[in-house]
Amino acid sequence: RCSGERAVLSPFIRRRGLIRVRAALSSPPTGPRGAIARMDDATLSRAEDLLEYDFVDREILNRALTHSSIAQSRHESNERLEFLGDSVLGLVVCEHLHRQYPGLLEGDMTKVKSAVVSRRVCAEEARRLGLDTLLVLGKGMAAAREIPSSVAAAVWESIIGALYVD
Repeated sequence: RCSGERAVLSPFIRRRGLIRVRAALSSPPTGPRGAIARMDDATLSRAEDLLEYDFVDREILNRALTHSSIAQSRHESNERLEFLGDSVLGLVVCEHLHRQYPGLLEGDMTKVKSAVVSRRVCAEEARRLGLDTLLVLGKGMAAAREIPSSVAAAVWESIIGALYVD
């Protein structure tokens, strides 16, 4: 489907051991609005298995998977990690393009980067890995059949931010 876009990013990230799919995941726990739903150790372990990365600070992973609709405050949600992850993802893609494609001009690299880090591609990656099923959501969001693409993309970026911070 978009293997050409993924081809630029996936080998670079896989080489660093950040992504590999191992198992299908169940839905995350949710709590009452205004309270952060803390994931149990088994769920955090499943997330770590999915990513093939053991977090030094599991609270970072928990925060990366906590949507603002369930957090007591936006500071306790994944929004700040999403912000960081977006920049980290952009940097990783830019570095890869710079090193691997010395013949590309700046404008061409910008077009490729835009395609690779687009919301659509980020959402596809989050869903492919099952990260969207781990996201802790408030009642309104959790009741939806499928989370919006923007939310799926955001969890992908927040995980990247969490990996970087940890």
